[in-house]
Amino acid sequence: MRQRVPMFGLVVALAIAACGGSAAPAVTFHPASVEPTAAPTAPPTAAPSPDATANPGGPTAAVTIFDNGFTEAKITIAAGTTVTWTNTGRRSHTVTSVDGTFGSDGSLSSGLTYAHTFATAGSFDYICTIHSDMRGTITVTP
Repeated sequence: MRQRVPMFGLVVALAIAACGGSAAPAVTFHPASVEPTAAPTAPPTAAPSPDATANPGGPTAAVTIFDNGFTEAKITIAAGTTVTWTNTGRRSHTVTSVDGTFGSDGSLSSGLTYAHTFATAGSFDYICTIHSDMRGTITVTP
């Protein structure tokens, strides 16, 4: 029993010492006065067009790409007309001229478009290089 009393006394003494003492000093924050400054901004840049040969504001024609082909795969247009191909299918496709004069940069996934302006008269065959049975022809009149 005697050993319990000193142990109890030691615990009580430590508890009092831990709770006592001076309080921590109060910390007061004083916000610094900051003058707003204008950050330099870069001038806005134009978004890149799908094709450097696109002719905004000129005559246009549209071809829809779906999972098995091109709608309006054979169309006749006047020189200077911009044709826009839009992929509405679930699979990726390309628009690639057989003679190599125009074509999408890589494949077009669903929702993407490719545009090309036909400046000269002629007949231009195109395909999807992923699905070789998908073919079309653009006939351009002067």
